[in-house]
Amino acid sequence: MADPLSAFDALAGRIADIERRFAGLRDDLSELSGTATDESGLVTATVDATGALTDLSFAPTALRAGTDGLAEMVLEAYGRAKAAAAEQFEERTEGLDAKLGAGLTDLFGTPGDFSALGRLEEAVGRLGRLDGRLPGSPA
Repeated sequence: MADPLSAFDALAGRIADIERRFAGLRDDLSELSGTATDESGLVTATVDATGALTDLSFAPTALRAGTDGLAEMVLEAYGRAKAAAAEQFEERTEGLDAKLGAGLTDLFGTPGDFSALGRLEEAVGRLGRLDGRLPGSPA
């Protein structure tokens, strides 16, 4: 088992790293969109990062396909646009699947392992001893 204070420091470092990596990501994702055309090239759809349809356009000849054909083309273009947006999302967030809990087992043990309580009490005791060494606050 790892030293509790070291594990806490490592966890704090991981959290700080995640905060740095996510900085600006919200703005980047707000500008993300996916645009695609159906196989015939007659219908084009655009979606935002959430997959919401933001634009839909038809070539004049698309209307000749009839309502069922047009519906199929719209669904195909929309599906392709969503896939394009999802691919961009994956590219922009690659590596951000941080696993905060990865080191927590070292710190707190596995479920049913109560020895972690002793390590936690030890860490609190060490912090208390360190606090006792610090000079008092200025009066």
